[in-house]
Amino acid sequence: MCGIVGIIKKKGREADGHLIRRMNDKIRHRGPDDSGIYVEGSVGLGHRRLSILDLSKAGKQPMSSIDGRFVIVFNGEIYNFVELKKQLQQKGARFKNETDTEVIIEAYRYWGTKCTKRFNGMWAFALYDREKNSVFFSRDRFGVKPLYFYENKEELVFASEIKCILEIYPQERIPNMTEIRRYMVCVQEDADENTFYKNIKSFPKSYNMVYDLHSGKKKLEEYWKIDVPAFKKKWKTDNPYRLCRALLEDAVRLRLRADVEVGASLSGGLDSSTLVGIVSKKFGTRMHTFSSIYEEKDCDEKEFIDCMNDYTGSCRHYIYPDREKDLIQDLKDMTYYHDGPCHAASPYSGFCVYRGVGDTVTVMLDGQGADEIFGGYMYYYMSKLRDMREKDGWLARVKMICLLAQMQAVWPQFFNNVSSDILVEALGARGYRYLKRKTAFPNQRGRRGIRPFFSDEFWKIDMKDAGKPDETVHGYLNEIMNMSLRHTMLPRILHDVDRNSMARSLEVRLPFLDYRLVEFSYTLSSEQKIHHIWTKYVLRKSCRKYLPKKIWSRRNKMGFPAPFAKWIKDERYKETIKGYLDSFTKRGIVKPEGIKESYEAQLKGEEDYAEFLFRCTMLELWLQEEIDTDTYRWNLKQCLEA
Repeated sequence: MCGIVGIIKKKGREADGHLIRRMNDKIRHRGPDDSGIYVEGSVGLGHRRLSILDLSKAGKQPMSSIDGRFVIVFNGEIYNFVELKKQLQQKGARFKNETDTEVIIEAYRYWGTKCTKRFNGMWAFALYDREKNSVFFSRDRFGVKPLYFYENKEELVFASEIKCILEIYPQERIPNMTEIRRYMVCVQEDADENTFYKNIKSFPKSYNMVYDLHSGKKKLEEYWKIDVPAFKKKWKTDNPYRLCRALLEDAVRLRLRADVEVGASLSGGLDSSTLVGIVSKKFGTRMHTFSSIYEEKDCDEKEFIDCMNDYTGSCRHYIYPDREKDLIQDLKDMTYYHDGPCHAASPYSGFCVYRGVGDTVTVMLDGQGADEIFGGYMYYYMSKLRDMREKDGWLARVKMICLLAQMQAVWPQFFNNVSSDILVEALGARGYRYLKRKTAFPNQRGRRGIRPFFSDEFWKIDMKDAGKPDETVHGYLNEIMNMSLRHTMLPRILHDVDRNSMARSLEVRLPFLDYRLVEFSYTLSSEQKIHHIWTKYVLRKSCRKYLPKKIWSRRNKMGFPAPFAKWIKDERYKETIKGYLDSFTKRGIVKPEGIKESYEAQLKGEEDYAEFLFRCTMLELWLQEEIDTDTYRWNLKQCLEA
């Protein structure tokens, strides 16, 4: 796990090693163990190293091949490098160290750009081929590892973090209104090439690119995509539960490969608990686990965390974010490391957990991705209901009503968060009236939403659809889960995980995003994902033996929550947060009365606008910290007129 930077000059100009070094220094947190630069002609490469495999100097980057033809800078891990290395040795490849980095070089030598199809891991790399005078770029299938580009007539600049590019192009601190509107309205981030900076782009996940230094031409190629028929053929099985368990066990096995100690985040939920259970019960390893603990009842999961730690005998470490001395400074730090405003308060818990790890471990397992591939979010139920409605006959409608009645009994708060028009769409008007009469669900009503709070000028900005449906994915539930995985939920979660962990020089590995497990998930029926009132049914059933009953039978879900609604009222932060909100009203994005109304409603407990107010606060904080200068204060009107 590391950080990479680079400059490719055009028109025969030579790269500047001094600029590479400046860019490299901006991401020291990503790799405090070592650093290096390589400059030859028009190509300049930089690297920061966090030592995980082959801790000796032999693992230093930029790394050259034995014959000197290839030079690479690589961020990430290729978990199946041991198996690939054996295959390459049989072909005659020679190696000088024990790193996965060198395996990438030799894989490219023998298999060309198709080598990435064989990689099981997370990565972003640039590989300079001195013989062909080209640079080969690649990013992993799901975008776990970041890679950003900026290009003008003079050069192509790339880096693991945007701040490296801004270090040498400070004039590019220009807000991207497409990304800002997505952030404020749809809570999207990293959904496509857009970033919070207008002219700085994100390299697409699951893509390779060859850049020809002679002609300046780029060849972009998608090496992996969703193909449900092919996945069904590849992962055909008579027992999907057994196959699910086997794939997850092997994903964990591969991600335990390291020359340093591996720990785990533990929220007390099904996903992180399953990973800890597999490591303990399958592989016999006693892990260090790290958890955020809140005294706030709505955010407290300590009883489940204790239960899992007791069950596995883990070495537990508890972090208390509420006891941190300076929340506001932490939010500023997060804005710096994230290169933009954070989308929700929950990543703050992860930020504090990773900080609390200290020097205990260098690698962490985490449970991100399980919700997106196995059906873990509550709002997925509405898509399943729409699928059920597509079936003709009265029996399907009866099943829908029974399911909703069960859900109301298990989660009384569920209907509070679902508007009546969505229920009518799923059930039909008659079905909705029948359900309401039979279940008498409380406080169910159409929500006003946040549209009235925004200025008309801001609302007119085009958000540009991020991503399009994959042709082989059918059914409402499958479509929304696919969008969550590829374009909405997971991209912003991965952004948070990478920035929060690398801010503390930690490598986080995500077994649920093993591409084999993801492909397998597309072969499952909706009933195997959401079964009656059970979310992630296939995971519960297949890995039940690794969990205590209190965990595998748990229905409510928190994840890594954070009580921003409480912080708004906390005397330690109240005035500062109110100051950010007041300042934000002058930006032209929201109506002043909209902030006032939502803030007062939140304080009085009349409506829950905590997430909206958090985004307003964080966007204002980012604008103040990264965009405004002593002589310039950004506002929407000036931006639209420019």
